[in-house]
Amino acid sequence: MTKNPLLDEQTIAFLKEFAESIRAEIDAIQCTIDIVQKRKQISVFHEPKMTDAATEEAVSSPAKWRRGVLVPVEKFDPFGKLDRKIAYALTRLGTGDRDAILNEIHQAQPDRDKYKLENALAVRMNYLLKNGFVDAQKIGRKYQYQLLKTD
Repeated sequence: MTKNPLLDEQTIAFLKEFAESIRAEIDAIQCTIDIVQKRKQISVFHEPKMTDAATEEAVSSPAKWRRGVLVPVEKFDPFGKLDRKIAYALTRLGTGDRDAILNEIHQAQPDRDKYKLENALAVRMNYLLKNGFVDAQKIGRKYQYQLLKTD
């Protein structure tokens, strides 16, 4: 019985590829575990601090000071909520329309369905804008979004 060196090389290549895919899966599981453990520490929204001057205004308009804003996100979290992904994209872009935000998120997570992401992003950006979580300027028929400035 003779050994086939080509078959041995193919077997080794397959096993190396299989081991790498298992390592990637373990990394994803560890990331999920870390997120679950730190869930209370991870906050999508940052409550603005009240100053003495703002306290009087807050009494007359409590909903205004309770509303948070999206904070800059430096690292992309593929398991995070869409708001954090939007904050990540706007942190990288500074300012951008919905298509630019979509492309930034899709570039960071290319395995997701771009059509579904586009629909979810349209709804979420509308909500964030209408509720004062992001700032936008209308240019033509599009909005240029940016994170709110926090002091």
